[in-house]
Amino acid sequence: MKDLYVVGTGSQARYVIEICHTHNIKGLVDILNKDNVGKTINGVKVICHLDDITTHVQTGSDVVIAIGDSRKKEDIACILEKAGYQFATIISQSAYISKFVNIGKGSIICQNAIVQPNTNIGNHVIIHAGCVIEHDNVIGDFANIAPAAATTGNVQIGKGTYVYTGAVIVPKVKIGEYAVIGAGAVVLNDVPDNAVVVGNPAKPIKK
Repeated sequence: MKDLYVVGTGSQARYVIEICHTHNIKGLVDILNKDNVGKTINGVKVICHLDDITTHVQTGSDVVIAIGDSRKKEDIACILEKAGYQFATIISQSAYISKFVNIGKGSIICQNAIVQPNTNIGNHVIIHAGCVIEHDNVIGDFANIAPAAATTGNVQIGKGTYVYTGAVIVPKVKIGEYAVIGAGAVVLNDVPDNAVVVGNPAKPIKK
């Protein structure tokens, strides 16, 4: 079993601690507060701050970025990739993943998630507990799909988009990059880049 270092110390890091069965988690890497170094979170020690990772974690080691902020995750992924770290994909044993699904590096799939055939999941995506991702979906890099959200067939979700808890996206809808889909929203129409939509049916929030 390979060693794994988890970048992040919040809720998503705790999810990884819970579901990881393919790696031995050696430590957490904090990104916010150097005072957290030395603390223990759910049985795993915070070994260093991100600024000091190359001193404490050997280049080439497996890492996973477990934070919710898509843009910050993208920045950290760039730093770690340039430094030569390898990105592990972490999938809960209770998730159902079709054998005809492609999953990118550094992605996290939590408990009881379902991912149906011919779906492509990008790099550094997190699919939370109880999500349903139906057939022929395309989930862009750094997307965050919150608990119990559901996409139907042939949905496209752009890079960095956040789909909040319980949202439903109907067939063939295209969601742009860095959009936000509000909790419980029912998305019937395409959503442009950077838009925020809420409600049933989902409508954009006026700026």
